[in-house]
Amino acid sequence: MVRRRQLLTSSASMIAAGLAGCAGNTDNSTESTGESTETRTNTEVANETEESTTSDATPYTVQIEPNDPYTFEEVPETYGVGTSPFIDMGMALGIHPTATTGLERAPLKFYDLLNLGFDESQITKLASDAESGYDKENFYAADADIWLISRKNIGRYVSWDDSDFEDVETRTGPFLGTTLRFAPQAAVQDEPNPYTMYEAFEKVAEIFQRQQQFQAWQSLHADLMSTIEDGLPPEDERPTVAAIWRGISPDSGRFRIAPLHRFGNHTKSYYRLGMQDAFEGQYPDGPVGYEELLRADPDYIGAVGALTSATHEEFVDTIIEPFESNENGQQLRAVQNGNVVRSSGQYMGPIVDMFSTEAVAKQVYPDEFGEWPGSVGDVPESEQLFDRRRLIDIVNGDL
Repeated sequence: MVRRRQLLTSSASMIAAGLAGCAGNTDNSTESTGESTETRTNTEVANETEESTTSDATPYTVQIEPNDPYTFEEVPETYGVGTSPFIDMGMALGIHPTATTGLERAPLKFYDLLNLGFDESQITKLASDAESGYDKENFYAADADIWLISRKNIGRYVSWDDSDFEDVETRTGPFLGTTLRFAPQAAVQDEPNPYTMYEAFEKVAEIFQRQQQFQAWQSLHADLMSTIEDGLPPEDERPTVAAIWRGISPDSGRFRIAPLHRFGNHTKSYYRLGMQDAFEGQYPDGPVGYEELLRADPDYIGAVGALTSATHEEFVDTIIEPFESNENGQQLRAVQNGNVVRSSGQYMGPIVDMFSTEAVAKQVYPDEFGEWPGSVGDVPESEQLFDRRRLIDIVNGDL
């Protein structure tokens, strides 16, 4: 399908548009990295990055399962996302979204921390929140060149048929999103065409013709994982964890367990740190109570998503202290030993992944990786497990 309106016609204009608000923002955030960010113009960034992108006039085809292959006549300039890691993938490439669903739990604090200039006022809202308020008129108004949103995900909340999706695609751009695994059943079932986060990220980089930026991200990620793997204790000394998603309310007595699995994107911080799954092979279909949690009695309880959605104070007030005050919670070893930790979750793209991996490493293995100060913005520069300046350079296309 050929788009009805002109997309980008040069590498420089595409990069300048994608990095708008990114390279020149030097405002201080509430969680400072302790590093200054040099002010640079969009033109300077574009000129430096032009040789690292592929955006000639030759059409190129990208396939992201389960969608059909799609041929781009030119590089897309704008995109829309739902509640998923794809927003973080776009931001990692220096391209801000044009349209999103609700951003209440989005990883905006990481973008503020890095001074990436995320401006929510410039974004069209596709829905009132992650699970309601979808309307085709919002998609028409946003008029994005591409939708990094899964048809399957939208189909959970609206009764659109194929003609509805085709109408939106005809008037705007194609739906090329996919579902990265995070539901317990999906993460362990043998479903076709699964992607890890970096496999999906490579597809996004191909869509926007940012392959060299993707390679730089791979290198930065490999450096972090080398540091992590060098500091991990032997496998038989690694602790167990019960990873709990969809929020934790200790007084409710209901907990949803998420498995540790290489396709479980929202629990990857625990999986890659070699932690043992306290519920291995016995994943429940629904929530469990204190009886099941006490039977597993994990060394650690992991609050999936709380690193993104809560401040340190909120985490203590709403999760740690309620566990300590609950007569059942008090019996858990993880609670007794102060081993209730938090990680990021459903928005786990390349940027969020770096911060979440570092945070969990410090919470679980402080002797090897340094004490966790409670907030991602309070990690001393000398104890940071990845280079914030290098990350910002990659986002800005300074490769």
